[in-house]
Amino acid sequence: MSDHKKGGAQPYLFAIYPVLRRAVYEAFDKQNSKITRTQQIILVTMSDGATLSMSELARKIDTSNEQATRAVTQLVSLGYIERFQNEQNHRIVNIRLTDSANELLANINADALQSLADEFGEDDFASAEEAMKQAAKLLF
Repeated sequence: MSDHKKGGAQPYLFAIYPVLRRAVYEAFDKQNSKITRTQQIILVTMSDGATLSMSELARKIDTSNEQATRAVTQLVSLGYIERFQNEQNHRIVNIRLTDSANELLANINADALQSLADEFGEDDFASAEEAMKQAAKLLF
């Protein structure tokens, strides 16, 4: 049994989560995007280009359909998400990011990475960035 299953491993997941979370949230704040944390989570969750139904989104961000719908409605009005009917089932409304959202997220990503690079130094950040790329490759 590996260390992570026995509970004896260094809690690296818990150690890196607040660092990455802070970098992303500070990058959103720097952009003066005026969107809530829930809305930020929605944008980041959808940053892979996925088209989702409202119930799929709610499940992915672990919230109610009502909460997700309220947040998405505001993101639609800000021009970051567009709604459209599902072609197979017209009762289902799908959502996807707009070009404006993708541009915002590209800026957020760049700012967050720069913040991490500034915090850790060039050599340490290069190693961390390579590890993050490898982890992302394995996950997706």
